[in-house]
Amino acid sequence: MTQTPPTVADLLAHPVRFGLTLLAGPGAGRPVEKVTAVATLPAVAHAAEGSLVVILEPPGAALTGYEADVAIRHAADRGLVALVLAAPVRLPVTSQHLAKRAQVPVLGSEVAQDGAELLLRIDRYVRGGASDALARAAAAIEAAQGAADAGSDDPVAAVLAAAGAALGCTVELLESAPADPRAPGAVVIGEQAVGELVAALPDEASQVALPAVAAVVSRVRQNELSRRFAATMTRAELIVQIVLAERAQLPQLSAQAQQAGLPVQQTHVVAWVRVEAARGVQGLFQQRQLLSALELAALQALDGRPGMWHVASFSGDLIVVFTDPVAGAHLYSRVRQEMRELLATLAERGDALVTIGMGTPQAGPDGIRQSAAEARVAADSAAVSGKRGTIADTDASGLRRILADLYSSPLSRGLLAELLAPLDALGPERSWIGVVTLSAFLDAQGSPTKTGRALHLHANAVSYRLRWITEALGADLDDPDVRFALQMACRVRLLGA
Repeated sequence: MTQTPPTVADLLAHPVRFGLTLLAGPGAGRPVEKVTAVATLPAVAHAAEGSLVVILEPPGAALTGYEADVAIRHAADRGLVALVLAAPVRLPVTSQHLAKRAQVPVLGSEVAQDGAELLLRIDRYVRGGASDALARAAAAIEAAQGAADAGSDDPVAAVLAAAGAALGCTVELLESAPADPRAPGAVVIGEQAVGELVAALPDEASQVALPAVAAVVSRVRQNELSRRFAATMTRAELIVQIVLAERAQLPQLSAQAQQAGLPVQQTHVVAWVRVEAARGVQGLFQQRQLLSALELAALQALDGRPGMWHVASFSGDLIVVFTDPVAGAHLYSRVRQEMRELLATLAERGDALVTIGMGTPQAGPDGIRQSAAEARVAADSAAVSGKRGTIADTDASGLRRILADLYSSPLSRGLLAELLAPLDALGPERSWIGVVTLSAFLDAQGSPTKTGRALHLHANAVSYRLRWITEALGADLDDPDVRFALQMACRVRLLGA
């Protein structure tokens, strides 16, 4: 039960739920403690004293002065709280004056309603309790869905206003991720909670309605973002295909990119954003959820920045591509500054450790591939060398760029992989040990002692490994061409690990 009975003013304050307007008489009125119904206006003479009376049958658009005047006099004689008409009507002027003198509120509907249904809603409201809470929640959910489908210029504001009117309190959207992503009012985009709905009156009705209203707001926000970033995300998908494709496929992909609005012949700078969970090992679903959230955060952070930006997810990481018609060293410094700000933005989230590798400015579709390969090498090298959470530049020696070019070519990767295929046949674990050991041995110019120091092994252990490695490969490590080819193969293999 409600603590105090509602008044006529309370009924009028819920236009979404009841759809009533004041036709005549006082707008506040006495508390409503009892609700009854009569079939027609003349039957008001027999209505229960002290009640709010709903007239079930519509009297027609135009009331005769006599019929309305008599009903109002009967209402005053029987001490009725108010008369409620379930249809839009024009109350005669004489009846309006009489209602004012008799202090009898006369309410009419904005649109024609079923009188019995209106009676039920008002009765539930007056009685309060669980039935009223469910009715208010249902009204809020229906109003929110209707507002979302109405095509408003600001659909989120329309949904919140409609739901709040039905609940009888304001509903606010907090534009920050809730502490608990499973909160009833959590607004979710994709798999990431980005906001939370809060009702000013946290009663049972609000608790029931908020999850459904939040789902409506989530759908509206998702649609807004899809429309906003649709073209950008389509072009980003093409960028990933350009990075992965064989060179023979580039002309076709370039034509598709041009049609999608991506000027592939211009100059591109690629940043490779390596993503790791800040809270240790996570499952596949959690990793995908984190990557999706960071992709959205990066899109929003770069949206509106000067120039053309694209963000794409690839193999558990993100690729950020900046495209500009004018080549020059300033592009690199400009993108690096933007990546410094993006790194800070993503670090503030606290759920990811982000390392960014920078590629150099390159022109054309081959340039996208080259810059992406450089950026990935830089990011991976920084992670391996313990420089996670930083921005890594492409090395000045050019060796990483050479390796990056080899890695970016599926044909080159295939040829180099054939050299290590005998090790792969030994199984993943022995293959990995073999590649790491052989790479360290070749980098140490064939010294088992230096190799042992690099791998924290005894020189005898290194020699033992080299025996089964060379036996598996059937390779002559005294041949400089063989050593060079194997060293390149190991470097590229470790680069892609």
